Amino acid sequence: MTDLVEEAVLTEFDRITERGGVLGAMETMYQRNKIQEESLYYETLKHSGELPIMGVNTFLNPNPAETDTEIELARSTEEEKTMQIHDLENFHKFHSKERDSMMERLREAALKNGNIFEILMESVQVCSLGQITQQLYQIGGQYRRNM
Repeated sequence: MTDLVEEAVLTEFDRITERGGVLGAMETMYQRNKIQEESLYYETLKHSGELPIMGVNTFLNPNPAETDTEIELARSTEEEKTMQIHDLENFHKFHSKERDSMMERLREAALKNGNIFEILMESVQVCSLGQITQQLYQIGGQYRRNM
């Protein structure tokens, strides 16, 4: 068994090396695709029953009750929506002076491959999620899954 695992690991290392190492494999999204493939394979086995999981796809009630219960969705009222938009506009106005310098700090850290976590934690105090997201999209683009 150890030999099989070792052989599989070495084969995977060879595949990564063929793609230019870890960075080259990341650029072609090799690792992400492998994770997605494995996840799909696992989910297929789970749903087909080939991979038994207690309480999920085994020991299910052979005679389940037929119920057609409708789930009521919680919807915001127009007043709640308007209030949230108003609060966001006030947040933007209140922090307008600090926002630009914070966005510049975030931009610099991202462009210099710095650790942006600390700056993100400070940014959320003066910038909305939308503002932060747009700034990061401008710098690095938006992820699109390969199909």
